Amino acid sequence: MSKVIAQAAELYRSNRHAEAANLLLAEDAATPLSLQALLLLAQSKTKLGEAEAAAHLFARAADDPQADRKLMLSLALSLMLKADRARDAFDYAKALLALDPQNADAAAVYRHCLHRRLDVDEARVSNASLRAALAAGDAFAAAIENPLENLYWCGDEALNRAVTRMQGGKPYREEDRLRRRARPHVFGARPRVGYLSNDLSDCHATIQLLQGVLDFHDPEAIDFTLFCYTPQALKRADQGFRQRHAGRIVDLKDLSTEDAHRLIRAQGVDILVDLKGHTGGAWIDLVNSGPAPIQVAYLGFPGSARGIDCDYILSDAVVTPPSSRPYYHEAFCLLPESYQPNDMVYRPLPPPLSRAALGLPEDRLVFSSVNTIRKITPETFDLWMRVLKAVPDSLLYLLGGDDGANARFLGAVSRAGVDTSRIVFRPTLSHLDHLAALPASDLALDTFPCSGHTTTSEQLWMGLPVLTRQGSNFASRVSESLLRAVGLPELVAHDEENFVARAVQLAQNGQKRLEIREKLRRNRRLMPLFDSERMARHLEKAFSMMIERARQGLEPADFAVPAEPPRSTPFSIGERASPAQA
Repeated sequence: MSKVIAQAAELYRSNRHAEAANLLLAEDAATPLSLQALLLLAQSKTKLGEAEAAAHLFARAADDPQADRKLMLSLALSLMLKADRARDAFDYAKALLALDPQNADAAAVYRHCLHRRLDVDEARVSNASLRAALAAGDAFAAAIENPLENLYWCGDEALNRAVTRMQGGKPYREEDRLRRRARPHVFGARPRVGYLSNDLSDCHATIQLLQGVLDFHDPEAIDFTLFCYTPQALKRADQGFRQRHAGRIVDLKDLSTEDAHRLIRAQGVDILVDLKGHTGGAWIDLVNSGPAPIQVAYLGFPGSARGIDCDYILSDAVVTPPSSRPYYHEAFCLLPESYQPNDMVYRPLPPPLSRAALGLPEDRLVFSSVNTIRKITPETFDLWMRVLKAVPDSLLYLLGGDDGANARFLGAVSRAGVDTSRIVFRPTLSHLDHLAALPASDLALDTFPCSGHTTTSEQLWMGLPVLTRQGSNFASRVSESLLRAVGLPELVAHDEENFVARAVQLAQNGQKRLEIREKLRRNRRLMPLFDSERMARHLEKAFSMMIERARQGLEPADFAVPAEPPRSTPFSIGERASPAQA
């Protein structure tokens, strides 16, 4: 063995890393490598850019009694992250935390992965521990989880506000915010609005919601620009949105923050609308550089974007009631029905798929959930199990995860005393088939504390009733906002007990379920939720009211946008609008 190690070491020193690795791998196939040889192999793989393979080797070395276990696990974790395999780094992060509970990288990876594992029991313990630490003001706890992932499981606005971790940017300084607001600016005759996002493609949820509203913007009332730093793959996947608005798209993708700032300033934008907040790919430093006199948070992040310099958040009276005021630095611009835009023009309305096509029985009551598994918290799990126990012959049809995640979920179901055969994992479907499959269920059960957002509006669009309950922060109140905007407040439970009771009542009353579906079918084309044109008018009023305050030298402050008169006749679904022209 020593001769092989010496030969491999010489190859390594000569930068012949592939030969060194192959020699050691051949030796390992015959006899397990010593710690020295294992480390040499791991270093060779690192030099070759094979980060994932190197990570596994360092993790293997960590089990050697002679190794520095903490160092080996740290290297394994770092390399797995370099390989963009955060999910596979979970075991390394967990083992490293056992040795070093204050390891920030390990803690961040552990929490990130935990949301995607469907491990109800471990999440229950970890969430309780992190909640207690946040409540105690623990700075380490506040820095290990990003704000969006905190919303998946924590419905406490004070604790949401305590999170300090930011992705890809630094928090704004109050003096910079004041300087931005005081900078001289000449407002135009109509609002000049810039929407900023890296999701400007109709295959992304943001544009799937917003595109109809953008098409209905009145060119006499608003001049808008789409400031884009969307990845090429997402651009290529677009089915028409970018082509319709090609004249309004300004590409920032390859610009520095300073150059992007100057370009937005040169456009004379009155209002910059940040569609990202604390979500993946957010350009926080650009927003915080203050390119517009008025800056607005909208749609991407369901809560106060701590550290991001926006004057207003476009919300509504359900998702941001007066009790939320202490937890926001943004002023509330309350849209009159729901904050969420929806597309009545381009969103597909495919014919429903049959239960037979989906492998579901015709003679069983089917509850469902299509929310991401990141939202299936212990709180959600407990409520779902209570409903299943109270409706013994029912099934739960849900979007699962990988095989490991599904197995962990089924284990928790079994321990809860529910037959695992009553859980049916939905296969991966195309977007059209995803929509077409929704009506096959009898009733959708929401997730808590982070409710359905785009998924809830999709289900309502396809005629599937969604049962939710009142929440305690923006993210937990979205389904309620949508249900009220479509005229179905009876599907909003007051609390957990009421949620279970309503689920049971609806399960036992097929006629009531039919009446709700018929009401939803009628309301879809009459109530505000899916009225893109109405939402466009409300946004235009909101922008004009913001500018009027600024013209008068007034600081941003909470205000409510007056509603357009109610419709007396249904609007048309799928009626194409011409792209707004300046």
